[in-house]
Amino acid sequence: MEPAKKLKKYAPTVLTFCNLILGVTVICLLLQNNSLETRRLACYLVFLGVACDFFDGFLARRLQAVTELGKQLDSFADLVTFGVAPVAIFLAGSHSFSWFTLPILLLYPLAGAYRLARFNLQGYAKYFTGLPITAAGFVLAATLLWYNIFSGKYTDSFMIYFLSLSFILSLLMVSRLRVKHLDKK
Repeated sequence: MEPAKKLKKYAPTVLTFCNLILGVTVICLLLQNNSLETRRLACYLVFLGVACDFFDGFLARRLQAVTELGKQLDSFADLVTFGVAPVAIFLAGSHSFSWFTLPILLLYPLAGAYRLARFNLQGYAKYFTGLPITAAGFVLAATLLWYNIFSGKYTDSFMIYFLSLSFILSLLMVSRLRVKHLDKK
């Protein structure tokens, strides 16, 4: 196979793996050092994951390189980068939390996994069903970054706000809300 065709075939998958690497890197960084600077960097890495996720799908469609394997890999990457990483960033900044925190935080990646599985089973559509996990992860990372820039120490009111936001985003991901694809006409 000539190099141009190989690039065309594998470019979307490379971006998908970059997305996954970013999500795993967030978790590893936070396990090593949960400082304020690391949490901010982790949010920026989630934002880079958003760009990778957008462009892997965009390239796959434009280069006619959509594959079932690519679709599955994309969902695994999205679950790590937008489902698990934002929760890890939040937990890294939390020094203590109440009994109801963990179930709400677990609901978020579970709802994301359900949303991704439902997406993988649906055929072609001009709309996503439910809020895409990429958008939900972006909102959580942006919220965490904003708070970590202006404060850093989680107050009780911020924790309630973040948990409420996580819960609402979880509901939106599993809802029947129709969200138009950004790159489709």
